[in-house]
Amino acid sequence: MLGTALLRTVGPPIECIAATRLDADLASAPQVDSLLSRHRPRCVIHTAAYADVDGCTRDPERAMRDNALASAVLAAACAARGARLVMVSTDYVFSGEKTVPYGVDDPPDPVNVYGESKARAEAELARAASDYLILRTQWLYGPGGRSFVAAILKRAAEGSPLRVVDDEFGSPTCTDDLARALWQAAVSAETGVMHVTNSGVCSRLELARAALECAGMDGVAIDPIHSSEWPSATRRPLRAILDTRRWSETGHEPLAHWRDALAACVPALCKELTIN
Repeated sequence: MLGTALLRTVGPPIECIAATRLDADLASAPQVDSLLSRHRPRCVIHTAAYADVDGCTRDPERAMRDNALASAVLAAACAARGARLVMVSTDYVFSGEKTVPYGVDDPPDPVNVYGESKARAEAELARAASDYLILRTQWLYGPGGRSFVAAILKRAAEGSPLRVVDDEFGSPTCTDDLARALWQAAVSAETGVMHVTNSGVCSRLELARAALECAGMDGVAIDPIHSSEWPSATRRPLRAILDTRRWSETGHEPLAHWRDALAACVPALCKELTIN
């Protein structure tokens, strides 16, 4: 989903080579070495991840391989060639128990396997890479993939009942907006960690209602539930809000408010989902 957004938003003077899982297994050092030797990139934007949260809980070995080990292998290969590495990470590296937004210097304290695998990926990258930027984001949605917003629209269009948690809060982020930020990050000199999301904060329930309103389905009923009622064995961070001040302080424009970004994106999602 994010990879296709990067291809939609790239433009001169940047030349983008889009590698897929068919080009290399990122956990295989020989395959990664071959890929980078063939293309000799100045910068690698690392968007690959095993992001199925419940899947990570069921198969922690795969989560650590696809997220942590792959990032370590890629970081070492980039360092060996002097290539910059920008990795996309997640709010799930935090527990969500703070009452104020998480800053870039807050230590990770994940509460599930997915978050642990991404936190380990960050640590491996910081250890192995020389020129790197970890860019954490939250609640991605957009054309070309699975997302909470797409699922809500699809279920509503099918007439399926909607049950949405009302005690999980975050900053919904459109992939096209994040992709444009990633291109800025790729050519910047910033290193370390940054947080980048669309502006503003809402609950999952607020996001669902706003998405339906943008799609002209605001009459669809939603049953609000507590997160403990959601049928999942995976604990999720309920308030892992990300402090994005470093992004602005380094001269970048803040991303649009989540409501504006959602309104701009929903028509494309409806077209993709064939919702009239």
